[in-house]
Amino acid sequence: MTSNEINIEKVFLILRMHARLIAATLALGVFIAAAVTYQMPKMYRAATLLNFEFNSHNPLENRESGLLFADSYITTQIGILSSVNVAQHVVDSLSDYEKQRLRAALIAGVSTIDKLNSAIKRFIKSLFMTDNSGRKNAGDGGRIGEEGNREGLPTRAQYDALAKWLRIGLKITPMPNSRIVEVSYYSTDPKIAAFMADIVAKAYIATNLKMVTDPAYGKKVWFDEQLKSLRTSLEEAQAKLTAYQQQKGIVSSDERIDLETSRLRNLADQLVQAQDATRNAETMQQKLNDVLISGASLVTFEPVFNNAVVQNVKAVIRELEGQLVESSSSLGRNHPKIIELRSELSGARSRLNKEIQSITDGIENGTDLAKQREKSIEQAKEKQKELVLKLKAGHDRIAILQREVESARETYNAALTQLNTTSMLSMVNQTNISIVDYANIPSNPATPKVIKNLAIGVFGALILGVGIALFRGVCIRKIHSEEDLISWIGVPLLGHLK
Repeated sequence: MTSNEINIEKVFLILRMHARLIAATLALGVFIAAAVTYQMPKMYRAATLLNFEFNSHNPLENRESGLLFADSYITTQIGILSSVNVAQHVVDSLSDYEKQRLRAALIAGVSTIDKLNSAIKRFIKSLFMTDNSGRKNAGDGGRIGEEGNREGLPTRAQYDALAKWLRIGLKITPMPNSRIVEVSYYSTDPKIAAFMADIVAKAYIATNLKMVTDPAYGKKVWFDEQLKSLRTSLEEAQAKLTAYQQQKGIVSSDERIDLETSRLRNLADQLVQAQDATRNAETMQQKLNDVLISGASLVTFEPVFNNAVVQNVKAVIRELEGQLVESSSSLGRNHPKIIELRSELSGARSRLNKEIQSITDGIENGTDLAKQREKSIEQAKEKQKELVLKLKAGHDRIAILQREVESARETYNAALTQLNTTSMLSMVNQTNISIVDYANIPSNPATPKVIKNLAIGVFGALILGVGIALFRGVCIRKIHSEEDLISWIGVPLLGHLK
């Protein structure tokens, strides 16, 4: 074995050789732990328990419905609990006497080590904040602040120093697998510890409620301003609709359009019938003209031939002709009866010609009347068509105006509903957070923990002493055993004396 090799036996030899060093280090560690423990002020701990309900008690809205079930909700609320804003609410709620008691407790809670640590930090900070000319940068900042005052900038801090200071004794601890959070406060005064734990919890509940009511109040003010313009828009849209209806004389546009459309359909049917009648009259006129051109007798013309009057006259003519033929064979030409028969026959033929002329004139007049009726119906149809188109255009305009009115009304109603909701929400006094247990005044201090601190001091000093002993035993070469001697001088060992 070489002299640098370490085994269990050599470790024990080294520790035995440095037993006094280890004992001195242990004693020093115990002394330091005792001194630190002795100079630490006695701190009393009081705790208030808060419960977070995941079902909102607010009847007006499902507030934070998504966040309440999120894993980060409790963590977010812990951050709010430990914020300077809540601490400032605590300070604002304290009386002057309570502030004095709190300051005294906070000052008493500052240990000697804390003072020494703060002094070292201030010294180091002053070194880094001093430039080569010996002037501190804080002075420049002061001049900037003065310039800011001249410019009218606010110089008062938003949070008091006491609000930042009191957070030192505050500790927020969530309980595992539950919705309960423990708000504990450490103070040298047990009454202050219990008082601060409760007042921090109450200030947090008030802040949490304020975080809901303040935005709701801001929304209420905004909706109230918007409602004025929305109400004006609704009134203008309704006024446009009413003015247009009065201008056009339209009360119920749908009924008027249906009535006029029905009239247009009737005129269209009448026009079709008139066109058929005109075509029939023109056809009959054309047949009459063909008969006249051909030189044929009009008696053979169908309307004349089928006429009952014509047929009766023709029958009378045939009878008179028969009587004239019979009488002519026995009577002379100038016989009164012959003359009478000839006169009657001439009258009958004259009536026949008049009836035929009447029929032909009726055909011509019927054609003209059919054309005139068709033209008048067509004109009436065009006018009715224009009227229906105007009514439809008016109906479309009214529909647009009505949609504008409905849209303006829906927007106004939605804004009004939201205004009512936000108005009620800005006045709610309920939150989903409740206090389970209020803090009790502690009877025994929570810190310092003497046994724990001494145990840490003993353990740390023992580790340090053993480490120093092993370091010296390895780095400083000494003879601890026969093997070290043999390895050191390089000759066999003949014996040793005890």
